[in-house]
Amino acid sequence: MIKLNSAIAWFLAHCADHRKLSPHSLKAYRHDLNHLTEFMPEPKSEVATASVDRNLVQRWLGSMEGARPRTIRRRLATLKSMFSSVARHHSEFINPIAGLRSEVKVGLSLPRTVGRSTIKSLLRATREQRGASRFGSLRKTRDTALIELMFATGMRVSEIVNTNIADVDMERSTISVCGKGNREREIPIVCDPVRDALNGHIGQRKTEGANQGEALFVNRKGRRLSDQSIRAILRRHTQGFGGRRVTPHVLRHTVATLLLEEGVDLRHIQRLLGHSSITTTTIYVQVSERSQRLVLARRHPRNKMKF
Repeated sequence: MIKLNSAIAWFLAHCADHRKLSPHSLKAYRHDLNHLTEFMPEPKSEVATASVDRNLVQRWLGSMEGARPRTIRRRLATLKSMFSSVARHHSEFINPIAGLRSEVKVGLSLPRTVGRSTIKSLLRATREQRGASRFGSLRKTRDTALIELMFATGMRVSEIVNTNIADVDMERSTISVCGKGNREREIPIVCDPVRDALNGHIGQRKTEGANQGEALFVNRKGRRLSDQSIRAILRRHTQGFGGRRVTPHVLRHTVATLLLEEGVDLRHIQRLLGHSSITTTTIYVQVSERSQRLVLARRHPRNKMKF
C-alpha cells in the first residue's frame, strides 16, 4: 500500500529528475499537494493513497471557498498528474480518481499587456538613470541590456536568470536558451539597440574578471541575478508610470502581441517564446482581434461622418 507522503516525494523527484521541470514548477506542485495534505484529517505519513478517492477530492475542492477557479483547476490537475505518473511507473498502484473531471468553469483570460508608450518610457528610463559611481555605471549598462533583451526576445524570467555569457553568440547574433521542460531553442538578435546594449554589457562583465562568474546578469556582489531581483529592477524603472504594473511576463505578452499586430506569422512567435504547442500561442490572436476592433472603431471614416 503506497502512502500519500511517499507518492508525493516520488512524484516531485520524478518531475525534477526525469521531466526536468523548473524549480518554479516544482515549488508550485509542492504547494498544491501540501494544500491537500493540510486538508486531510490525519498526517500524510499515515494516509493511504487509496483513501484519496473521488468523494474526498470533491470535499477538498468544495473547501476552497474564495479561491479563483483557475487555482482550483490547477490544484486538481496537479493531483491527477501525480496519480497518473505513479500509476504508469508502479503496476500495483490503482489510480483512485481515474477519469475524474473538474466541474469548475474557467473563463478566457487574456494576456496582460502594456502600450507602446509605456515600453518606450521603460527603455528610455534605463538609459537615463544616473551612473556616476562605478557600480552606478555598471548597473546602468546592465539594466539597459537586461530590459532591451527581455522586450526583444520575450524570454521568461527564469530563462533570463539562467542565461550565461557563453550562451550569447555575438558573431552569429543569437542567444541559446534552455526553456520549460529542458527544451532548447535559439533566439536571433535582430534589433541593433539590443545588440549594442549586450555588447556593452558583456564587455563590462569581462573586464570585471573571472571572479564574476559565468552568469550574463549579476548583482553588485557578482552573484547571478534572481528572478526577484529582475522584478525589482523593473519596478524601480517603472515607478511613476502609473497604470498597469510591468512584470517580466507582461513584457513577454506585450512583444508577442505587437509582433502579431505587425503581421508576424504565429509560428515564428511560437518559436520565439518557446511554446511547445501553437495552441498556447493562439491566445495572442484574441488580444490582436480586440486591438483591431478598438483601432477600427476609433479611426474608421464612417464613425467620423456625423449626420
